Amino acid sequence: MSSYAFLHGQLGPLTLPLMLCALLATMIIIERLLILSMRSAQRTLSNRGIALLQSHSNQAKALREEIVAVWLSGQQRKLAAGIRVLQIISLVAPLLGLLGTVIGLIQVFDTIGEHAGPIEPAMLAEGLGMAMKTTAAGLIIAVPAMLGAHGFQLWVDKLVSRAEYVINISSLKIDGVGTEALA
Repeated sequence: MSSYAFLHGQLGPLTLPLMLCALLATMIIIERLLILSMRSAQRTLSNRGIALLQSHSNQAKALREEIVAVWLSGQQRKLAAGIRVLQIISLVAPLLGLLGTVIGLIQVFDTIGEHAGPIEPAMLAEGLGMAMKTTAAGLIIAVPAMLGAHGFQLWVDKLVSRAEYVINISSLKIDGVGTEALA
């Protein structure tokens, strides 16, 4: 029996959407871990910002700072790629699990409605099992997606904040302001 057939037997019609959520969340988490954990990410961001700042050192301070701010905003968007998708998955996966619960309970009531005579626990087991398993699957997918989204957002904010600090120090140096007291 294939893995999909096994999962479909456990999760019913929501197998494919839940699997897609799990696969997409896993891919984004791995990709973001690789991108953000590169040791050079912080240095590269700061160094590129300083180089941009220095290449416009002949411009007025306000214009130079605006150029760097726009560039840094673009870098922040690149670093945060995929975080919104993780947030959406963390919201959708539990809803899919809840939908599975409703489908499972409908299945239970259909079974009860079609049966004449005493109700046996085995008649309820399949529908209730699917109801609980889809709920659990949705939560199992949502929790890492939510943790990943929030963790990566904090990581990106920290990288950008550090880069802003280093770039601001460099801007002050370009303007001839002593920065010894800031270090």
